[in-house]
Amino acid sequence: MDDINRLQPPFIHYGAWIGLWDDPNSWKYKIGNNSNSWRWSTIRETTQTNYQNWLTPNPDFQRSTETCAGISNGKWFDVDCDKARNVACYSVTTQNVKQYVFIQTSTTWSSAQAYCRTHYTDLAKIENMAENSELTKTIPAWFDTWIGLYRVPWSWSDNSRSLFKNWDSSSPNNTGGNQHCVAENALHQWGDENCNVNKVFICHQVVKMTTTVRLTTVTDVELTDPAINTQVLQQLGALLTSQGWTDLKMQWKTPPKKKENNE
Repeated sequence: MDDINRLQPPFIHYGAWIGLWDDPNSWKYKIGNNSNSWRWSTIRETTQTNYQNWLTPNPDFQRSTETCAGISNGKWFDVDCDKARNVACYSVTTQNVKQYVFIQTSTTWSSAQAYCRTHYTDLAKIENMAENSELTKTIPAWFDTWIGLYRVPWSWSDNSRSLFKNWDSSSPNNTGGNQHCVAENALHQWGDENCNVNKVFICHQVVKMTTTVRLTTVTDVELTDPAINTQVLQQLGALLTSQGWTDLKMQWKTPPKKKENNE
């Protein structure tokens, strides 16, 4: 909110682009390696085979809530993770072969994940057509069933993430299925909109400051010792941090020298 409060409303009256977006190139009909990409629960990474079997027009991120995946009659679909679906778990044999188990219990994706991790290896992971067919055989026809595929939407354009969001009351909603970029209104509230719309925009830069402090010391310690140099910097850093300084990087501009005592 400190960043929000530094923005002034007049220049964003009609909405201004900010850096938050949900890049469809990282998840639409593909399994990629970006921060918004689909990944499997068991490894939290994308598949090595890039196999997928989506039911068109899935994945479509309807209402900006569909970030978990299920399977029905062998086809995958994206769905709201809080919906209740049956569960497909898997275990790995000593021959490194996946064995799938269908659980006819309707629950949320996170509850299904917890159950599979407790009793098996994890929610079903599918990396080729043969595995997809094998899992499909265990599931009754037309039963919507959770698999282990999920993704985390919305990241900043530099690929960083933030738990902070400031959506307006109706956003995000992905109206029309093409609202993948975020604009801020005059009240500093965020809304998802079509990335191809022309808007003013807000940039940012990180301002770095350098401060030089001159020190005079009276000590019997050998200040030319690198270990002593490091210890002094650590103690100064701790002192400044306790006073509210952040992101400190301290170094000696000139290595200290011990003054000779003429007496």
